[in-house]
Amino acid sequence: MKKKKKLVRLVLLALFAALIVVLTFTPLGYIIIGPGIAITTIHLVTILGASIFGPKEGAFLGAFWGVLCVIKAFQEPIPANIPFQNPMISVVPRIFVGLVTGIVVMLLLKTKIKKPLAVAIGALAGTLTNTVLVITALNVFNGFETLTLGVTTTLNTIITTLIGVNGIIEVVAAVILVPTIYMATNKYIKDKI
Repeated sequence: MKKKKKLVRLVLLALFAALIVVLTFTPLGYIIIGPGIAITTIHLVTILGASIFGPKEGAFLGAFWGVLCVIKAFQEPIPANIPFQNPMISVVPRIFVGLVTGIVVMLLLKTKIKKPLAVAIGALAGTLTNTVLVITALNVFNGFETLTLGVTTTLNTIITTLIGVNGIIEVVAAVILVPTIYMATNKYIKDKI
């Protein structure tokens, strides 16, 4: 029985990875709202996976997402993607998205907090981790210079603000959608893994 559960767990993890591939290479993963600005939906899969499987698998899904982000940045080397050719901007923050989410949900589920709230808090933590670490990495590794083509500091501020607004939209989506999907699938998945 233990072998069967491991196999099911592996298959489900592969399914999450496949969803990340689809979202990365279709317009569904990055909804463009302006020049160089996109709302990310891929984080939802990583956060849901981390909530279901835990921090180790969450970190794996985040790393997988980050590596695909690097590949996409090289395939489509437009100014908005070029900073994401740097793994410190694209991979490292995404690893922490899965890791932080998995740890937060795991710890909260050990308390008396109800599952939907624990997962919502984990989704909040994971999304904020993504937004804060990506913005920080863009600043530290001069990614904003590429995004703004070195034009002005004002443009840098505008882009940072827009990314922050995107972060709010991404937080709201994660806090609503991830717990909803988690609770809808929890009984089936938890019985199998």
